[in-house]
Amino acid sequence: GATIVLQNQDKTGWFWYIPLHDNIVSVGVVAGYEYLFKNRDTKDFEKLYREEVAKCPAVKQRIEIGKRADIYRAAKEYSYRSTRAAGNGWVLVGDAFGFLDPLYSSGVLLALKSGELAADAVCEGLAKGDTSAAQLGTWEADYVRGMDRMRSLVCAYYSGFNFGRFVAAHPHRKGDITDLLIGDLFRPELDETLGLVEEALKLHESAKGN
Repeated sequence: GATIVLQNQDKTGWFWYIPLHDNIVSVGVVAGYEYLFKNRDTKDFEKLYREEVAKCPAVKQRIEIGKRADIYRAAKEYSYRSTRAAGNGWVLVGDAFGFLDPLYSSGVLLALKSGELAADAVCEGLAKGDTSAAQLGTWEADYVRGMDRMRSLVCAYYSGFNFGRFVAAHPHRKGDITDLLIGDLFRPELDETLGLVEEALKLHESAKGN
């Protein structure tokens, strides 16, 4: 089956639902740390999980006949980025360099892209006998800009931004939004569309404040 992302009713978080093998499904909830762990009557992961499942009927109906196959686990502060991607004689790629967010499943894409770019820099450096930080990190700036484009989409989602309404208001930007969401993150011309997204998000936040 297909991977599904399902938002809970009060839009405080979302669930992933990922079919694996042998009729096993990975199901987890993502939400802000303050919301998920602070001011709760319990610190028990299972109880917290059940409370969130109750707020998402679409998940509840999918798992209510299932049996738990493993223990409950939690991770926090999972978004990070190294201060640099390369040094003299070394490079960092994939999760070693940084991890953004599981929302749009960008981890594998970013790992492969950083690996590709770093490999080109390494091959070029070896060919000319230069394995300095400057040579091995030639790809970092462009890669970080692509990573930040995905970050903009993630932040927009968590702020309650409605991509459907945006596309309805800017139909000629539909292709750009689609490209960004499927991982075409490394084209500078997409920044114009992201600028419009940020403007629309500011209006959305302002309307919520009023």
